[in-house]
Amino acid sequence: MRYVLRKLAQTIFVVVVVTFLTSIALRFLPGGNDVVVALRTGPGATPEQTAKVIEELGLDKPLLTQYFSWMKDFVTGDWGTTFRTNQSIAAEVKRAMPVSVYLMIYGQILALGIAVPTAVWSAYKQNSRFDRAATTSAFAMLSMPNFIVAPLLILFFSVNNKWFPYPSIYRSVWDSPIDHFKAFALPTLTIAIPLYAGYMRVLRSDMIGTLQNDFITTARAKGVGTGQMLFKHALRPSMFSLVTSAAVNVGALMGGVVIVEQIFSLNGMGRLTVESVFGREYPTVQYCVVILAIIYIFINLFVDLAYAWIDPRVRASRALG
Repeated sequence: MRYVLRKLAQTIFVVVVVTFLTSIALRFLPGGNDVVVALRTGPGATPEQTAKVIEELGLDKPLLTQYFSWMKDFVTGDWGTTFRTNQSIAAEVKRAMPVSVYLMIYGQILALGIAVPTAVWSAYKQNSRFDRAATTSAFAMLSMPNFIVAPLLILFFSVNNKWFPYPSIYRSVWDSPIDHFKAFALPTLTIAIPLYAGYMRVLRSDMIGTLQNDFITTARAKGVGTGQMLFKHALRPSMFSLVTSAAVNVGALMGGVVIVEQIFSLNGMGRLTVESVFGREYPTVQYCVVILAIIYIFINLFVDLAYAWIDPRVRASRALG
């Protein structure tokens, strides 16, 4: 419990630092407040109109005052409205959040679901035809970035064969499960392909080392079946690097999701953040950043706790600490 509380305190500190640095970076964008005012008032605004807009938006106040005002609104839930369209920022984030969350979760599940059994069997059958084929395909997939994979998938599955819709139109899983999964099929596959390649290589390498340990030899001598030996005895101690890689890839996914959402016209957090940056929607960008930062930090907290589940020695060392 002390460890978890310490991590939560670190989470609050990191969120404050990230959002403050984001607020500073946004102020250094070309054009500054003039672009925001022009978007709000339109062309040909008088000096009086410009001064009124700056005062209404609080852009005439010191940076620290603006930041603490924004933080107070974030904590109280009063997120305000966008500069250009006067739409509720909370409503915009609420609309975009499920799209990105679903996309990241589906991509991770698909990549891990294929990578784990492939890596386990490839390590067990080291240097076999299956192992060589799996390793070669993984190398090929690592060299295919999202902006290359996505057009190829669209061309084959949407343009030539009409199996999946393009552009992808988001539907809630509760409203129409079939349409929901059809919309996410190609974006999920785009994200999962490079992830699978990385996960497969990492786990295969660790599994090869684990299978050479004495406790595996003992399990084989006792007559433990191949499946039980691989997935019950060898997989768990081989998962450290895989769990770390999956956690680190959450950050990479946040960047990759931006590209995938743009290509497939999915209105998620990545697309909302990019549009808000270009539109100088300072509060919206900060809210998007803080939410994505919280997600990333809590996933890493979960990974730290998963280490203790994987290896009891980690749990014992934290208890002593």
